[in-house]
Amino acid sequence: MTSRGGGNAMWQRIREFEEGFARAQASEVVELGWGYALLQAEFPASWHHNRLVVTGAVEPGVVAAAAEDVLGGRGFAHRLVQFDDEARGAAASAAFGDYDVHERIVTMAHSGVLPAQPESRVEALSLAQLRPSLIADWRANFPDEGEDRLVQLADRCALYEQGADITFLGVRDKTGDVVARGELYVRDGIAQFENVVVRPEWRGQGLGRQLVVEALHRSSRAGADTWFLIAEATDWPLGWYERLGYRAGPAVHIYQRTPSR
Repeated sequence: MTSRGGGNAMWQRIREFEEGFARAQASEVVELGWGYALLQAEFPASWHHNRLVVTGAVEPGVVAAAAEDVLGGRGFAHRLVQFDDEARGAAASAAFGDYDVHERIVTMAHSGVLPAQPESRVEALSLAQLRPSLIADWRANFPDEGEDRLVQLADRCALYEQGADITFLGVRDKTGDVVARGELYVRDGIAQFENVVVRPEWRGQGLGRQLVVEALHRSSRAGADTWFLIAEATDWPLGWYERLGYRAGPAVHIYQRTPSR
């Protein structure tokens, strides 16, 4: 099976999936003419759910000012701005000189030639089964964060079902602790697989590959004909995903300002 609607049509279909999925999870969407702001009042600790997305032509300074107005005006200390057009995003760097993070995030689509699916330890999990491990992983990555923020970062996963059919995939050890996981979102024939995490002490056993292969086959059985994920342009997983049949496509630019502590 191959992804239908190749070329620009396929990438546009993926972009529409992403926007629809994100908007469905928001408690408020502020239309800005050249883009929109996504806000989620219940989960202020989730910066991804509280950000500006630039979809059209606009002066970068206008965007930076809007981030101060919309996010700052609602009491958020962070700033997160996404430019969906790669050229506009790259050209906006001067206006975001006081932002401490600038990332280029690549959308990768699968060829549709699904790899063989050997026996694996991957299983579908409920959010209740996954939640303790999510909180533990966030705590390990951000030991100085308050418990309330860590819980929010785990519990925000409950929002996903508002925009797509969700399956949490994982591998558990003998005690039931989730040591490898990923999130599969499926809607209208499109499948996205994200947040693949394998705990350091469990790496090198092929669990990440098992997760990706399970997600591809599971979503294919559910009727998906287009598969994608996102990867940081300069990080090693991009090449790893290419070896699993994904190819790089359009990129977005993300600017982030982290609150001072």
